Amino acid sequence: MSGLFALLRFEWTKLRGRRITWVPFAVLGAVVAVIVAVFHRLEFQHMLHLLRASFQLTGKQDFMNGYYMTAHAMNPIFNALLPIFIAVASGLMVAGETEQGTLRACLIRPVTRRALILGKFALLSVYALALCFFVLALLVGGGILSFGHGPLYTLNILFQNGQEGASMIPAAEVPGRMFLAGLIATFGMTVLAALALLISALVDTAAMAYVLTLSLYFAVLTLRSLPLLDWLYPYLFVTHMLRWQQCFYSHLPMGQILVSLVHLACYLVVFLSAAVLLFEERDIKT
Repeated sequence: MSGLFALLRFEWTKLRGRRITWVPFAVLGAVVAVIVAVFHRLEFQHMLHLLRASFQLTGKQDFMNGYYMTAHAMNPIFNALLPIFIAVASGLMVAGETEQGTLRACLIRPVTRRALILGKFALLSVYALALCFFVLALLVGGGILSFGHGPLYTLNILFQNGQEGASMIPAAEVPGRMFLAGLIATFGMTVLAALALLISALVDTAAMAYVLTLSLYFAVLTLRSLPLLDWLYPYLFVTHMLRWQQCFYSHLPMGQILVSLVHLACYLVVFLSAAVLLFEERDIKT
């Protein structure tokens, strides 16, 4: 047990020492500030028109609040920004250290390759959790301070709920829904981190690792957006990574969420197992 803690502390020291580790937090802070400023200027006339078809709303003050801003800002942040940050951090874990020549020195220590790669994954999981809830806290805090709180109104089509029309979540339920969405999104990010570690174990440079990871992620995400390939959706890992969006449906579809969690767990086991096997067989020459 002491060896495990020593390994995690060693990996944390390296992660903490990279300035690029902290760049995402600064970027997310700046992005949230821009989002708040933009939401102050928008009138949401088109959204008001669409929501009036389902609810009796008279103006943007009836639906535009901190929860509304948070839910609608999560889509681009959780679907694009966070995967980029996770892929970069994961690429630096193996391929980056191989490129710098420090990985061979790490393997001289009395630790197995399996323990080393699993330790890196554990640290990446904590990093993903920190990023997800850091930006979620910024969005909720900044949104409530700027616009107050209230019921959450959303258009189902924006959150891939598979339903027409709109949803309304009472204000008292929204924090719990957002917390659950953050947990599901974090789980999805850990699957992406495992995939990035797998690719990182195959290549020799950090740039190649995260370019390949992001290329694969966005390629699959593009396939997920093509209606003609709807038969393929259940088999794509991004489909289940996006399941956090259904936390903003009027009636929480727990059955579908649990199915997606099982799928994500299976993808995680496959990606991480492959990463461990490849890393154990890899010839570290430098």
